[in-house]
Amino acid sequence: MSTSLQLPIAARGVLSSTALALALSACTHLPVTNTAIPRLRHQAPYVLPETRLLEVSDAMTAFVNRYVKAAIHPEKKAWALAHATLDPGVLNFEYDPLVTLTSAEAFAARKGNCLTFSSLFIAMAREAGLDAWYQEVEVQPEWNSVKETVLVTMHVNAVVRHRGSQYTIDISRTGQAPHADVRRISDAEAQAQYFNNLGADALVDSDLPRAYAYFRAAILTHPGLAYTWSNLGVVLKRNGQTEDARLAYLEALRLDSGQSTALNNLQIIYVEQGDFAAAEAIQARVEKNRRSNPYYLLHLARVANEENRHAEAIDLLERAIRLKTDDYRFHLALAESLYRSGQRELAQNSLDRAHRLLPSGVESVELTLPGAAPPGDSP
Repeated sequence: MSTSLQLPIAARGVLSSTALALALSACTHLPVTNTAIPRLRHQAPYVLPETRLLEVSDAMTAFVNRYVKAAIHPEKKAWALAHATLDPGVLNFEYDPLVTLTSAEAFAARKGNCLTFSSLFIAMAREAGLDAWYQEVEVQPEWNSVKETVLVTMHVNAVVRHRGSQYTIDISRTGQAPHADVRRISDAEAQAQYFNNLGADALVDSDLPRAYAYFRAAILTHPGLAYTWSNLGVVLKRNGQTEDARLAYLEALRLDSGQSTALNNLQIIYVEQGDFAAAEAIQARVEKNRRSNPYYLLHLARVANEENRHAEAIDLLERAIRLKTDDYRFHLALAESLYRSGQRELAQNSLDRAHRLLPSGVESVELTLPGAAPPGDSP
């Protein structure tokens, strides 16, 4: 059984094949926790290296002096920094959603995910005397399976303000919807997301002591993040500490009653323990989450396809499309499921629909159906 965990692209997360990790709701006040963090038993402790997410190296200071402080027009400092960091001919930063680094490490490596780039930009903006902060952005969730772990991504970018003007700086190609919810987050929460990401990396590598140390650090840094408790529960469960995992999931749900990862993983524990009454008590909430989230239905359909349950995959995708008709990924997945089930003409129709819905910047879809006609032609 795969396990699930939550991480914003800034901080990734892990979840079970029947669990779902979502970004925290924007504009929600996050309460602190008084729950004691269970210790990891029968494992040698992992000592975390000392890190400063917003550290400014000498090389970064030199970069700011050259491209920002020496700008001809002081009122354009923010623009000058944005241009220097985003121009491939200057900083040449490579966006990599799987790489989490501190600001100084990112400047040296010239690569990283959204949290990494945002940390780099914010650190240099403040070095230049600008007001800058992190911003969490509501985006469509993505599920990616890695070594029996499902990674769910969220998104963070940077905001800088100077002389009455405010700019959002985003290194990724993740489009921000015009009315997407955004939430300013503190340096402490960003640091917690950094720890959370590294904990997820460790969990994917099956390094439970390292994963535990990072998730614990995330909770201690910013205790009110529900998904860090849920991710800690995954580590404890994999270490055989089922009761401690249950308590961690319950704490995640206390902080955020809609924390789907914790809810689904908690139900798995109840079923495994034979506590069917407890599992039944939360079944309605689990099913509501599944029915109302088309992207989770897409994830379930992909799992069903991998297990050759194509009729079930088709049903799941048709339900997802009824909830959200304009995302090409649903139609692409449906085309694959229909083709595998022998319904080639319907598969071609779904593939054509997927092509018509491609967003700007995406020229083609990856699926090719053997014997199918090119997009727009009759099969």
